[in-house]
Amino acid sequence: MKSIFTLCAFLILFNFKGTSQESVNAYKYVIIPTSYNFLNEPDQYQINSLTKFLFEKQGFKTLMADEEFPADLNSNRCLGLYADVEKHKAFLNTKLQIHLKDCNNKVVKSSEIGESREKDYNKVYNLAIRDAFKSFENLDYTYQPSSQITQQSTGLPNQNVENPKAQEEIDRLKREVAALKEMERQQAEAQAAAQVKASSDQERVNIQVKENQSGQNAAEIVLAETLKKETKSDESIQTLFANPVENGYTITDASSKVLYHLVFSGKEDVYIVKGQDAIVYKMNNSWIVSKASDSGVSMKTLNVKFN
Repeated sequence: MKSIFTLCAFLILFNFKGTSQESVNAYKYVIIPTSYNFLNEPDQYQINSLTKFLFEKQGFKTLMADEEFPADLNSNRCLGLYADVEKHKAFLNTKLQIHLKDCNNKVVKSSEIGESREKDYNKVYNLAIRDAFKSFENLDYTYQPSSQITQQSTGLPNQNVENPKAQEEIDRLKREVAALKEMERQQAEAQAAAQVKASSDQERVNIQVKENQSGQNAAEIVLAETLKKETKSDESIQTLFANPVENGYTITDASSKVLYHLVFSGKEDVYIVKGQDAIVYKMNNSWIVSKASDSGVSMKTLNVKFN
């Protein structure tokens, strides 16, 4: 009796494993997002690139969400599995779990939870991802087309999954606005510190003038340089004009030259600058243009009048 029970249990487990295996084999692609929810910027710490690399080692065809998709995947997004990494709450360590979801956002397969106790973010996420991926190392993946998937409607099944590029762009804008707010806060603190230092420098100049009349010329030079720097930082801002167009505005100068073509992003008071890697957004009744480059993010306040 015990032998029969053991045999039945073995067959049930074997059948479950086979079903899980077939469900993964039925998908032709794995799509990797450009960022995960717990990261602050695309491919931070190269976690997304590492996920792509690990799946490719197991024989999967992988694509980043912002890549151009093959024709069959464009026609039927259900041919792909969509990778996601979940960060679990933990104390003194980092725990990550990898999920593979179908086009309806249902989990097809999840890894065991990987973890690491490293303190360096450049190492801890890398090690935790690799630890979690051990669950996928024995999948022996081979694509086996499933009629249930290949014959699905070519219509878009799920707005959040089928249009990952739009969602990625919205998420990127949210992260960039948050980063800009933090940068402005840091700049305000730095400006306040500079003003305190300037006041201190001015006070020292005044004391020097009173205590040593022979050094008056030198003190005047120091004072003049201080005032010059302060004047330079208060340069007037050019007046620009916002002209409404379809789905946005054009920003022109006094000579009607178009400086920016703004396209509504879908988020209130946030616009994408057409043809530039930049956005324009409203903060505290001021309009800010933020441009990204290889050297970082630069910001400038626009003095805009709306027609």
